[in-house]
Amino acid sequence: MSERVISPTPANSDFDLIRNRVGDALRTGACADPAALEKAVRDQFGGIPSLDTVQLAVDAALFFYISGRSQKGFELASRARDAAISLANSKSAATALNMMGICAADIGNLPLAMESYAQALSLATSDDDVVRQGKVWQNLGAALVYSGLFREAIACFTRAVSLSKSVPELQQFVGGTYTNIALCHLNLDEFSQGLAIIKRAIDESAEQADAHSIQNRVLAENYFTRLFIEISDFDGAIAHARTAREYANKSKSPRSDIQASVAEGLAEAFAGNVDIGITRLTATLNRTKELNLASREVLVALVKALEFAGRHEEALKYLQEMLSLQRQTAEANVLNHVHHHLVQLHAVDADSPIEDVKQVMRRMESRAEVLEGRVAKVEVIKQRQELFKARVEAMERLAVAAELRDDSTGEHSYRVGRMACLLAKEAGCDDEAIFMIDIAARLHDVGKIGIPDGILLKPRGFNPAERAVMEMHAEIGADVLAKSEIPHIKMAEEIARHHHERWDGWGYPAKIGSREIPFAARITALADVYDALTHKRPYKEAWTVEATLSEIVASRGTHFDPELTDLFLALVSRLRREHRDLDHYLGEAARASPFIQARSKIWDTLKLAREEYQLEFQRSMDLQR
Repeated sequence: MSERVISPTPANSDFDLIRNRVGDALRTGACADPAALEKAVRDQFGGIPSLDTVQLAVDAALFFYISGRSQKGFELASRARDAAISLANSKSAATALNMMGICAADIGNLPLAMESYAQALSLATSDDDVVRQGKVWQNLGAALVYSGLFREAIACFTRAVSLSKSVPELQQFVGGTYTNIALCHLNLDEFSQGLAIIKRAIDESAEQADAHSIQNRVLAENYFTRLFIEISDFDGAIAHARTAREYANKSKSPRSDIQASVAEGLAEAFAGNVDIGITRLTATLNRTKELNLASREVLVALVKALEFAGRHEEALKYLQEMLSLQRQTAEANVLNHVHHHLVQLHAVDADSPIEDVKQVMRRMESRAEVLEGRVAKVEVIKQRQELFKARVEAMERLAVAAELRDDSTGEHSYRVGRMACLLAKEAGCDDEAIFMIDIAARLHDVGKIGIPDGILLKPRGFNPAERAVMEMHAEIGADVLAKSEIPHIKMAEEIARHHHERWDGWGYPAKIGSREIPFAARITALADVYDALTHKRPYKEAWTVEATLSEIVASRGTHFDPELTDLFLALVSRLRREHRDLDHYLGEAARASPFIQARSKIWDTLKLAREEYQLEFQRSMDLQR
């Protein structure tokens, strides 16, 4: 995108007043009337936009993000992006897109965040703007950490570190970047790597002169404490917990205080003062609730300490609370995203309720009756299908994002949908049912949004308690779909709920069998198991197609519908003859997804960064020896 010189905004007392209000809100972190401030900023887009207007909206978006209103922030940043594009100013567009990504990640919409960051990165790269590139890689890494994609996050952070070596403006962030890398290693159970990196994080950290830098140091000491606990160096854990407290006492930030308290509670519990540690963690949990701050990390620490103390029933109680909280948060995020998507989709028909498709289709049917032709009827069906496809788009992207922790390609859901619709065709379904199964089956694992990373990413088999949690994804997905306001979503709800049922009645969650299992769910079960077995997962290597088909044959009449199994075996045999690369054929729809495209573009760049990180880490280990 080229740039041209834009004249500044003419002197305008109203604009200056609004800019001052936004500036005050950013400095203080508070605003007496956020709704009025948002409206005032929006009103500035009524005329011809300027770069000052764009910056005003970005600043306001940052305030709304900081104050916990990230959806509002995203909407303002989107307006800033559109205005910057209309002005052909790539730097401002990249800044607005970066802000869009920050807000989207904060509300749990990884697909939207990644698409925004990919566009921002493309603009910054075209302009050879290394500073903006570094900031995008930093923020993208943070979004991936939120989503449990720690390997990819490490590559993003490493890219940011690499860029910072030649750019002084980025060097102040290096300490925080290493801290984030250490967190990723901690979550991946790579404790020696985590310790090496966290030491470097503290060495590279800037002087703790303000609340933000103090909070970063407290965070680093928290991770140091947790890493020492994992290698059973409890004296080291105690020492770093004390350092975390020393720095937290210099700040009035509740977040810093809570991070230090978590470190102290864990260190005390594992060093032998179990009751004191658990009491501290319990008090910290209560404080997060009083302050309305995120409590997941405190719950994780409390469960860990109680399990270590052998108090398993208490641990289970807090584990259930954590799972319930994660489920509620995930469901609320998904429903919010889908609602906003539907509102935008139906903005042209604002007088018609979102959940009522009848008015739209009635106009199409009337047109078809007037034309009295087969082409018109086909057009009605096509438009009905396109309308449904557009409505489920937001849900589909979120389903794919939830699956990324299990399937790094992002294509699993699309391959399952395509295979399921091909099997439906073999079973004699009509064209409309075949279309619906393709789209609905893509949403079969959307319930994984409510399952903790520690279970989804576990490299070994599940114990009974973890298996029970994992099985919850079927009901979570069905419940989210049922509440989603999307018309004609019933088939997708049935697939999500029942694709793990078995023909012999020993599946889950309802333990129904035979033809009680909805037909679309029986079809999807075959497609899902085939794809899952033939691809690598965190807990297993990929099976050969031959071994997979043998397993499916052995499960005919027990796990799978026997008639559909016979059709499926014949279908796979034919598809393998017709398509040299069956995965490529089945995943065709995935490659048309803006989310998958954005992710692929980012990952292509990260391949080099991953190699750089591995070399850099090896050098650091050699130096320690």
